[in-house]
Amino acid sequence: MNAIPPMTDERGRHWRQPSCDRVLIDDTHAVVSKADFDMLSNYSTSNPSGVYPGKMWRAEWAGKHYLRWFGDGGPTKCTNNQRLLIVV
Repeated sequence: MNAIPPMTDERGRHWRQPSCDRVLIDDTHAVVSKADFDMLSNYSTSNPSGVYPGKMWRAEWAGKHYLRWFGDGGPTKCTNNQRLLIVV
């Protein structure tokens, strides 16, 4: 099961990212293709503005890449999630 919700918020209409259906996730890792990795915006030193469920980006720390995303935490909340990225 994919833990990333679809990005349906109107504010995301210009945010470029792969479909959440193209990301394979378990409890510790996320697997994406090189093309999908390249589509993710890089926010290694900050978080993107505009917080809404389904928004994904990538970050690098200590030579490792992570997929990060905002999850649905309820009517007025978002969760902040991450998994170690594997690019195939």
